[in-house]
Amino acid sequence: MIRTLASWILGGLLNVSMAAEVQTFAPKLYAFENGLSSLPPIEGVRLLKQLGYQGVGSVNTTKLAAIQAACNAEDFPLVSIYVGGRVNSENYELEAGLTPAIRSLKGSQAIVELFLQKGPQSTDAQAIAMVREVAEQAAAAGLRVVIYPHAYFHVERVDHALRIAKATKMDNVGVAFNLCHFLKTQPGEDLAKNLRDAAPRLWSVSLCGADRDGRDWGKLIRPLDEGDFDQKNLLDHFRTLGYGGSIGLQCYNIRIAPAEQGRNLYRI
Repeated sequence: MIRTLASWILGGLLNVSMAAEVQTFAPKLYAFENGLSSLPPIEGVRLLKQLGYQGVGSVNTTKLAAIQAACNAEDFPLVSIYVGGRVNSENYELEAGLTPAIRSLKGSQAIVELFLQKGPQSTDAQAIAMVREVAEQAAAAGLRVVIYPHAYFHVERVDHALRIAKATKMDNVGVAFNLCHFLKTQPGEDLAKNLRDAAPRLWSVSLCGADRDGRDWGKLIRPLDEGDFDQKNLLDHFRTLGYGGSIGLQCYNIRIAPAEQGRNLYRI
């Protein structure tokens, strides 16, 4: 399910009429680890490296040690980890692997992607407290945290993530933009405005093929060359905003062999 995101962006976006200006937009490109689940970690990392990606990201804590070892062996960046917890009315619960995962990444450039699941009568007060604790742990390791909006979770919208991030009053807390979750939870809303508002704290972006009006995940997370969502327009928004972070390819539940996908270079 891996298509070469680097070739896709460089082969399409840079060919528009404003090519000279667009060439200044050169984000690091990586793939989500969930696209490599059928491969041993070392083979998956080698494949991404061969395909021209610049990292692997959104790594679950249960796979972190193996992916770290593979990345170290191949001198390949680990861009981000995907961790979280549950927000309740009077407290919150962090997943068991969160703290050791953050400690293991001390001194790296990895980003902590933090999701906040919804417990009984979850509150923003507890969500803020949870993010602040994770941010303090991350700060001690020299890392940044992004709140990861996720459909059906306590924080599922970009604007909500931004409010929580600001409320923590922590300089190392930002937000992530995930195309599939934006289309799921904010259909028909002004994409450009959401991105402009989030821009000062927008440190993580992921995209995938998608249908603009899709409602189920099969329509919202597709191979990169499928769906009618205008990817070039989305990338142009990031260029205009001066986005300087990485861009990742979301691969959840795309049932195509990684190597087969990698051979199908897509152009826009």
